[in-house]
Amino acid sequence: MRRIAMIGAGGINSWFAKHLRDIITMFDKDDIIYVKIFDDDIVEEKNLLRGNQNFKIKDLMEKKAEVLAKNYSFKFENVLITEKNINVLDSFDNMILGVDNHKTRRLLYEYCLKKGIYLLDLRAQGTQIAFYVLDKNKTMDYYDKTQFSNKDVMERKGSCQLTNDIENDHVENGNKIIAYFGAYGIFMKRLRNEEPSTKEWKIAY
Repeated sequence: MRRIAMIGAGGINSWFAKHLRDIITMFDKDDIIYVKIFDDDIVEEKNLLRGNQNFKIKDLMEKKAEVLAKNYSFKFENVLITEKNINVLDSFDNMILGVDNHKTRRLLYEYCLKKGIYLLDLRAQGTQIAFYVLDKNKTMDYYDKTQFSNKDVMERKGSCQLTNDIENDHVENGNKIIAYFGAYGIFMKRLRNEEPSTKEWKIAY
């Protein structure tokens, strides 16, 4: 049984959930794949702008994790993962990270390195998208130096879309692109028991 935790249910993971459900259905793997979505955020009007996130008007003010879980027959917990409750992830062997802040991202990197858990980190902001597969052969010191050394970035939290893009109605589709690529291009290899790439990949368009 593969146990998959999706951390975050916003711009990226709202679409990743759809693609993961399609993959599970396509290969008839419901009996060997268990998915739970973790997020405490609610659906807001801004999330619906130009189909930015995978929600509908009827979902407004509902919990994102709960809406996605019901739509795609997954489990959910309406919680924000922190140091205090991270033990709720102990039974999972796969993490799909789609969050909007580096503090949570670093916490999950450290946790998954210690536990030997597969982690796929999907990122999008404006016209920049990227994915990172946690490399178990690297140390947290390596990731602190390469990913988490900028103090300003570590304190920042916000939408995957740049504020200026939202204000000027210039919402990009980076979150949809990286969600699709992450599901079909990267995570499917994991589900097939193939060795997934740990190469870091990013693009600006």
